[in-house]
Amino acid sequence: MTAPSPKSPWYKSWIWTSVSFLGSMGIGLLLLTEVRSGPVVAALGGLGAYFSLAFLVPQAMSGKTRLSKSRASGQSPPDDPRVNLLVEAHHHAATLAAVVPNLPLAVGQIVTDLNRHARLIIEAVSNAPEKLPPVLRFFTYYLPSTADLVMDRIKLAPHAGSARLTEIDQTLGRLVDAFKGFEQAVLSPDLQSVDLDIALLDDALDADFEALKR
Repeated sequence: MTAPSPKSPWYKSWIWTSVSFLGSMGIGLLLLTEVRSGPVVAALGGLGAYFSLAFLVPQAMSGKTRLSKSRASGQSPPDDPRVNLLVEAHHHAATLAAVVPNLPLAVGQIVTDLNRHARLIIEAVSNAPEKLPPVLRFFTYYLPSTADLVMDRIKLAPHAGSARLTEIDQTLGRLVDAFKGFEQAVLSPDLQSVDLDIALLDDALDADFEALKR
């Protein structure tokens, strides 16, 4: 004995199709007799009404149903802030990867390391969103600031002195340690020592970023 097929929603049933057809005919007739808009306009109005009722309404209702199922299953809706953070993080990581050929070899290796750690962090949080809180500052501060700093270095390279560029390169090197710490925070169950290391490095890098802005 076969299982009964699931009942189709009302907006996909033949009854709704019939109602849509009769309603569109009524609208066309109203335009023709009461508004006296002419047969062409009346036909177009009826067809437009049928298309809206028979196709647009079911599409809209299907979208609401999918969103409701997504929320019921625990999936993040499209406007979930975590999704936006991950999208922005992918953009910043892509920026780091794209500019490597424009950097000196040693600096390019540093940026490559930064990008590798960033990708691992992003992947870990994508697979386990509950890991986001301990590394939230990575997404909101460290990664975007690092991408901006690398772009600033490329812009400054043609006319900045070697001392200024060396200062930026040293900060990028220290950022590798910070990225490693955040990577440990999402991959290691022992977060106490990681939190302490990040806090100490955080203060030092804050000072570095402020100095580089002057």
